[in-house]
Parts: sequence; C-alpha cells; structure tokens
Amino acid sequence: MKIGVARGDITPADAVWLAGYAHRDHRSEGVYHPLRAGAIYIEGHAAAGLIISADVIGFDLPTAAALKLQIAAATGLLPRQIVLTATHTHGAPLFWPMAMPGETEIGYAEFLRHRLVETAISARSTATAGSIRSSRAFSEFGVNRRLPDGKGGVEFAPNPDGAIDRDLDTLWFADSDGTILATLTIYGCHATSLGDYMVGPDYPGYLCTVLERSTDAPAFFAAGCGGDVRPWYTRDSAKEFGRPSLDALEAAGEQIASDVLASCERANEVDSDGLQLACDFHQLPYANLPTREELISEAEGGSDPNFRKWARAMVAMSDCGALPSSCPQEIQILRFNSDFLILFLGGEILSEIGLHLKQQLQPAHAVTAGYSNGLIGYVPSENAYDLGGYEVDGSYRYFLRPAPFTKDVERLIVDKTMAMVSAFS
Repeated sequence: MKIGVARGDITPADAVWLAGYAHRDHRSEGVYHPLRAGAIYIEGHAAAGLIISADVIGFDLPTAAALKLQIAAATGLLPRQIVLTATHTHGAPLFWPMAMPGETEIGYAEFLRHRLVETAISARSTATAGSIRSSRAFSEFGVNRRLPDGKGGVEFAPNPDGAIDRDLDTLWFADSDGTILATLTIYGCHATSLGDYMVGPDYPGYLCTVLERSTDAPAFFAAGCGGDVRPWYTRDSAKEFGRPSLDALEAAGEQIASDVLASCERANEVDSDGLQLACDFHQLPYANLPTREELISEAEGGSDPNFRKWARAMVAMSDCGALPSSCPQEIQILRFNSDFLILFLGGEILSEIGLHLKQQLQPAHAVTAGYSNGLIGYVPSENAYDLGGYEVDGSYRYFLRPAPFTKDVERLIVDKTMAMVSAFS
C-alpha cells in the first residue's frame, strides 16, 4: 500500500458570516483556534482513494460535485474515488447557500477550493509505502438531544437513554518503518459546544491538536452518524446543555484524545489487499410538498426571517416548474477487505441509521461517517418520525429543501448500502 498525507490552514483572513446557528446577526469577531483541512491518499493493488477532511459545517451537493471534479482533474483520480468529509463545526464560514443569517462568503469559498485542491495534490504526490491500523474506543462524550415529552413529541434536551453510537474509531497511517504519518478519527457528535461569533473547530480541533502533539503527525477528524447527538457539559442540569468555557472545551478534546491514544495499543493491522471503493447516488423522497400559495404567504408574511429566505428560494424554484419530489443522496464505501469497511453518507444522519447499518453488516467491522460529500440536511431514522421535532420536520428549510423526507428513508439507505456491499467482488 501507498499512503500520502497533507494538511493546510483554512482559517478565514477576515470577518465572515458563520454557518450553523440561526440567531447570529453579524460577522465573526475573531479566531479562538485555527481551522484546518487534510488529505489522506491511499493506494492498494487494484484501487486508490482520497479522503478530504475539513473544519467546515459540510459541503452542499453542487459544491461537492464541482470540488470533486476539480480535485479529479488536478490529481488524475476519478470523482468517485474522492471522499469529502467535515468536522461539522458551527464556527466556520457560511460558504454555500443556506437559509441562515448573513451572506454566502463567495471569496472564502474560492479560497477553500484552492486550498483543498492544493492539499489533495500534495497528498498524492508524497505517497510512500506504508500500512494502516484500526482501533476502536468507547467514548462517553455527547448525548442524544431528542427527549420524549410524554405528549407524543420531543423536547430539545439531553436524553441519556436515547440512541447514540459511542464507537470512537481511529485509523493509524504509518510508513514502512512504522512511523505514524497521520490519524483519522471518526465519532458521531455535533461540534456545537460554542454558539458565539468566534471562528474555531470546536472539540475536534482540540482533539486533533493533542493527537498531533502525541504522535508528531497530522491528525484529522470526520463526523460520524450523530445528527441527534450533541456535547453535554452541564450534566448536573437534566434539561440543559449549556455552553462550556474554552478551557472546558479544550479539556473535552483532551479527554477524547486520551481515549484514542489508549486504543492505539489495541489497534489491529488492516489487510488492504482487497481495497475497493464504491460510490453511487439514490433518491430520498420528500413528503408533503408545499403549495405555491403557502410559499408566497410565508415569503411575504412569515415571522422567521430565515424561513422567509427559504420560501423566497422555493418560490423562485417553482417559477421554473414543479418542485422536486426527491433529493439525491451520495453513498460511498471504502472497503479494505470483507471484514473492514467505512461508509460515507450524505446528510446529518441520525444515530439509529448508523447503528442499523453496523448491525446489518456484522460480523464485519464497519465505521460510519455522516456529513460526507453533499450535506443534504437531516436524515431521520424511522423511529424518529412519530415524535417529530426539529430533525424531522423543522430543519429542512435551513438546507433549502422543499419539504421533509418521508418515513421510509432509513430503509432506503440500508437497502442501497447493502446492495452496494453485495456488489463487491
């Protein structure tokens, strides 16, 4: 196997509008920790792939498609061999259209594109003989945020009994002498510790800083399937999440890094002789499309400015014809061998879907990553639908989707993934 690694700084030079929270009303006020991007190139006997990780909220479908084409042209790879992942920090620039406060930072989008292409080129050009190990730890960080209210709905509050995938997975990339070249950690929890106007990578940034200090190698992070999971710092208050100090946030990153480093002693060599990469799209249908009259009413008289922005975008779309009835979702599978694979899923995937996929793929060791390639919005599990709530029927507007997804999307995702896995030779 050949492995190439590169990283780059993607911190904005100026004040920018930040993505992830609907309450912000002005641009950023400073930087508490730099934002970074990384690229890991892996090449086996019959296949090769490139994993990009970035301290951003994610990539929308058009941005992901264009970026993959640009990286493909610059590296000689095919778009399907390129994976775009994100830490999902809510302290990074708004660089693609969302129904969020502020303006899309076009200049930053161009800067980010250049930096990611440069990082990809560097990773492939520096590839050297190496090997990969995999470790899995158990993390107590994070809690399900959908608390049943006893009335048939949910509250946005800590739910210690709710679904959560506590697998803390790390890939350890090394050269032929065993020297660590890079690490990639995947965990399913929102990077939403802070909600102010400071630029920063949240807990993944501190986690990676500690790992780099300990291994003397670049450390990268990708968010797992944790669309309904967020950090929980004030555990003495059952109904609140609270906001940590920067010291508490740094301590959280250090604790997760400690769990990762301890798991390194139990890391297993990954047999990559059967390295293959599969990539495909399928459709996730929408439910209850709004009428044009409803959209115009919301656009002209709605109380929420972000929802008015959404409604205006939908009206403009309907001026050209009927609203779409479904949304494309990209699924990529990096299969090292029949016993070890990583699933990269588009969207903010709720925990139960990731857990369902892992159960279906047993006895293989499966790692699931959400927020990959096109961030199409929240993708709820079947059990979440009857309770409703933000992830099911309140969030789609922020992602400029015309309506919520239907209840059967979990089945569609599992069926599509299993069909792709079955197609491997």
